[in-house]
Amino acid sequence: MSRVADPTSRISLLRAAEEVFAERGLIGAKVEEITRRAGMSKGSFYLHFESKEKAFEQVTESFLARIGAMMPKPGHDMPHEPRELLRVWLEQDSQLFDFLWQNRAIVHIILGCQGDHVYLLQAFFRAMQENSCGWVRFWKGRGLFGDEVDEQLAATLICGAYNELYKKMIAAPKKPEVEAWLRVAQGMVVRGFGTTKLIRAYDASVHGAHGDTT
Repeated sequence: MSRVADPTSRISLLRAAEEVFAERGLIGAKVEEITRRAGMSKGSFYLHFESKEKAFEQVTESFLARIGAMMPKPGHDMPHEPRELLRVWLEQDSQLFDFLWQNRAIVHIILGCQGDHVYLLQAFFRAMQENSCGWVRFWKGRGLFGDEVDEQLAATLICGAYNELYKKMIAAPKKPEVEAWLRVAQGMVVRGFGTTKLIRAYDASVHGAHGDTT
């Protein structure tokens, strides 16, 4: 009788695999190290995964899904006051960048996906682009981005800027002033695509953050 795969064992193996891949990379990772950290036998590993490459694929899919869950879609429950919207935007970005910093080792490995795994990153970036388009439409619908703003182009520029920003962050030897970076990035987007109403709200939020009420 064939052995039945235990789903809890699979989770433990994936957690251990993420740690090992983060430390060793895909090439340097060994199945023996993964199973040792999970407290399981090598046979248990192959009960769940055909190879370490397949385990890496699962780790990458899971990790990218966690990032995706931290990038919510716009909804009717969003605040109506522009300054409050900007606060929520900054808060969401800060939480995401904190997560990326805390997991920068595995992020670095995943960014190096090549060959059979590159499709995972491509699919993720397509989803991120679509999500950004949705947010551009949302801001236009609220009258806070100009009607003339091209949604696809704006989303491409925003995604590109934030992608480069988090790459710069995870390459830093110590954690930079991420919130300050994100506030500047937010200001660039606001001044590039925002209406006068949004720009004024941004300026007011910056003065408030600095304790200037004048």
